[in-house]
Amino acid sequence: MSSSMCMADLHSIDKEAAVSTGPAWQWLPEQTRGHRFVRWQSSVVVTKYADCRSVLSDRRFGNGLRAELGAMPDIDPRFVERRRSSMLLEEGERHTRLRRLAIPALRPRNFERFRPAMSQVVNELVDRVVDQGRCDAVVDLCSPVPISVICWVLGVPREEAEFFAEVAEASTALFSGDASTVPAAMAATEKIDSYIEDLIERRRGHPGMDLITDLIAAAEAEGGKVTSTDVMTIITSLIVGGTDTTRNQLAIALHCFAERPESWERLRRQPELVPNAVEEVVRYAPTAYAMKRITDEDVELGGLLVPRGTSVIVMSALANRDDSVFPDPERFDIEREFRLPHLGFGWGLRSCVGSVLARAELSGALTILSRRLASLALDGETRWSRPDTIQGPVTLPLRFEAA
Repeated sequence: MSSSMCMADLHSIDKEAAVSTGPAWQWLPEQTRGHRFVRWQSSVVVTKYADCRSVLSDRRFGNGLRAELGAMPDIDPRFVERRRSSMLLEEGERHTRLRRLAIPALRPRNFERFRPAMSQVVNELVDRVVDQGRCDAVVDLCSPVPISVICWVLGVPREEAEFFAEVAEASTALFSGDASTVPAAMAATEKIDSYIEDLIERRRGHPGMDLITDLIAAAEAEGGKVTSTDVMTIITSLIVGGTDTTRNQLAIALHCFAERPESWERLRRQPELVPNAVEEVVRYAPTAYAMKRITDEDVELGGLLVPRGTSVIVMSALANRDDSVFPDPERFDIEREFRLPHLGFGWGLRSCVGSVLARAELSGALTILSRRLASLALDGETRWSRPDTIQGPVTLPLRFEAA
């Protein structure tokens, strides 16, 4: 295999990244400007839109999080095997089969029935803080939304929201690569698997207007090829993968609008812009700003030789700022026309299967919030989580006026 570059030739961003603070989409573009690929520790960072799409569509690039999990010290191999069966980490034919089962049940029209419930959740949250004129948006508005919606979607009491929140937080923390998070993640996996397994059995005897019933029906339509374990895997993956990401992305959206009151006013005047505003938020500041891959064989990518076993970071935060695809990419524009889709929900083989639900939640929340809050402004310093593979505000103090 011929190549004009190898990893040693790449510009390293280690020093700059070590001292950078705040959201990754703010400091990464400056550090990588003019470079198609850069090196971050032992990883190759892919910065251009076309290259990122190529990697995400190429089966020679395996799931990097899956590889990281197996490499953690002193981790129970039984737990590794169970987590690898998750849709978030699964590979090959089973991953394809799970997606084929999940996608029909996750079509946009299937979530229309949940829109009133989503609106109710957000309205109740606004009711609690609207008279105060200020709040911490992360705690008071954003964190409760996805878990409450998951309860509606699964057809379980909203009193279970705290349980789902604890399980999702413990499971998501594992993606940081910190070995100290493993015991809590193992316990969370046991709890959620047991809960969902029992829920599936109850739905078999008493179907409802919920996602589990839809998935059971889809499994039966497959002629028995899909098992209860498969259904449980899909539901668990939605809970783990769709709660932390959605709450972060909603908080990021409010941060973006609080910094740009003119955009908030435009959204209030033109609520039909909400769906496009969601796409622009996820393009401009994706919570899933980086997707980890690993090469299963030697690969040549744009003239760069990437040896087998190399960690590759698909930097969606940079792909979404590629000016050859998104004109004036540093501008936040809720009326932006998208010639090509952003990569905030991934692409290709491993695009986010829960993106339909995420879009519905974000659209529903912004619709209610822009209707009820006449103004929006920062009311202190926003604190950000550290940049693992997802990032968002830890605290977001806002002040506002009721509409």
